Amino acid sequence: MTPPLDAARLEADLVRRVLAGEHGASEELFSLHFRPLYEFAHYRMGASAVDVEDVVQDTFVVAFESLGRFDGRSTLQTWLAGIAKNKIRSRRRRQRPMALSDALESADGDIDSLLASIDETALPDWVLEQRETSELVGAALAQLPRDYREALLSKYVDGASTAAVGESVGRSTKAAESLLTRARVSFAGVFTLLAKRRGGLD
Repeated sequence: MTPPLDAARLEADLVRRVLAGEHGASEELFSLHFRPLYEFAHYRMGASAVDVEDVVQDTFVVAFESLGRFDGRSTLQTWLAGIAKNKIRSRRRRQRPMALSDALESADGDIDSLLASIDETALPDWVLEQRETSELVGAALAQLPRDYREALLSKYVDGASTAAVGESVGRSTKAAESLLTRARVSFAGVFTLLAKRRGGLD
């Protein structure tokens, strides 16, 4: 977001004063932006006040170290928020994944919405090939409608042909292909949602 002209001038002047080491300028920048930045981090982290304050403090450390690179094309608040986003992402990568049961519970509404709006865009098979995430694969499969789940298991676990999948559910080969496409999209969507909720994907 590009700041209005007057606001941009005020921010540029504040940055200049901080970089020049003017007494009180750093404290002014901090006091102006601490509360908005704290709220920004809090609503994204949902964490304790201590954790949020750590992220905000780390953000200001980076901001003051790199203030000379602030070019005024965005507001200072937007620039600070960008630094905070990186700090939050980094913190999440270091955290242990959420328990699968908690991920399932917190994702219930999103899973329902996802399954209600499936399109038919073909997706790669990478999700079904994740040996190291078998627990998550099983949880994702369990959220699917029965015909989707059984079609995927027949095709990718039992190795059945698409025609055989169709025969097992009383459908033509073409209908089975369509079923498998929808099932794969549904599975990949649920798997990705749960993995993100647990902290396993960026």
